[in-house]
Amino acid sequence: MILRGLLASLLCLALCGQERPLVLKAARLLDVRTGKVEAPGQLWVKDGRIQPGAPPAGAETLDLGDRTLLPGLIDCHTHLLIPAGLGELGYLKRSHGALLLDGVVNARKVLEAGFTTVRDVGAPAGFGDVALRDAIARGDIPGPRMLVAGPSLSITGGHGDLNGFPPHLHTDDEHIVDSPDQGRHAVREWRKRGVDHIKIHATGGVLSNHDDPGAPSFSPAEFKALVEEANRRGMDVCAHAHGDAGILEATVAGVRSIEHGSLLSLATAREMKARGTFLVPTLYALESILLPGNPYHVPEGSIAKARAILPLRRAGFKAALDAGIPIAYGTDIGVFEHRQVAMDFRYLAAYGMTPLQAIQSATVVAARLLRLETEIGTLEAGRAADIIAVEGDPLKDITTLERVSFVLKGGKVIRQAP
Repeated sequence: MILRGLLASLLCLALCGQERPLVLKAARLLDVRTGKVEAPGQLWVKDGRIQPGAPPAGAETLDLGDRTLLPGLIDCHTHLLIPAGLGELGYLKRSHGALLLDGVVNARKVLEAGFTTVRDVGAPAGFGDVALRDAIARGDIPGPRMLVAGPSLSITGGHGDLNGFPPHLHTDDEHIVDSPDQGRHAVREWRKRGVDHIKIHATGGVLSNHDDPGAPSFSPAEFKALVEEANRRGMDVCAHAHGDAGILEATVAGVRSIEHGSLLSLATAREMKARGTFLVPTLYALESILLPGNPYHVPEGSIAKARAILPLRRAGFKAALDAGIPIAYGTDIGVFEHRQVAMDFRYLAAYGMTPLQAIQSATVVAARLLRLETEIGTLEAGRAADIIAVEGDPLKDITTLERVSFVLKGGKVIRQAP
């Protein structure tokens, strides 16, 4: 398909430039498929790829000491162009150009934290995420490999609408969809502007006014039209959804992934499993809304919603685990500070995942969700040379992933702590 070819081209751009072979040595190497730890660990890379066999004589060697080698991490739910703590009024005052520059800064933060690929799932109007993706792929600026959605699609009065403000402030409303035909048109327009996938708001949200996180948004006919048209254009659809009814309707319509899934029931989780639908849980985002002192300046109405959902979310996550749904790592950074992109690992473990399952969610499972499993997500020969290293053993202490000390993307050293 055209989109697959575009992604392959962008990957080639991101992986070019390395000439001299580089050998990486460390105390350990984690096989994220099996959980087996090799000690010591060694890889060699050339031309942006992990190579098979023994390295050639004369290759440059980098000894990382008492560290563990892992694949570059993948975040399947980011908002790089949205600054944390900006608030509704601050967002209204910020120009598209300023938000794009915020994205440049945040892209570097995320990459240096060890996340070499992200799926961005909702950017401001103007499609600055497309420009940011392409600038990173060309090598103009540092950042993770990006798949982007442009502005999220919403209904009038839904999570993506500008609710609670005077009508004259309702600008950039082309992302509002209120009929199947409008949905098809929006998908075609977004594809024309260069997005990789479509993001829809299938229910109300927490950080929005006058909507219910538990209530579905689009009609079944609108859901169907959005997904069918996206699939015809070679794109997947991901659906923001908190309430169980909206999760089920989006799943039946054929979305690729459910984002958040806070109020998921076991019956709906089993339907997701049967249809191969992924869950991207974004656990820390809700916690960050309720931090003492409200450091991100969240409105009281949103705090009340978060307090209502938080006690119920653990049951929803357990339903996903019990049903065997593929769970892919996602954070919702932009709700909280981008440097904290690894915070969800500790919550995934606290909610019932093993450390290996949590790591797999940000590597092999995430790569499969993005349909990039032959390029990223493991340290197998032929994969992109996206490699990180952490102190100690993350299978024994998952929080080590919050302190990545070495990052290689496409064979190029991004970060190397002493």
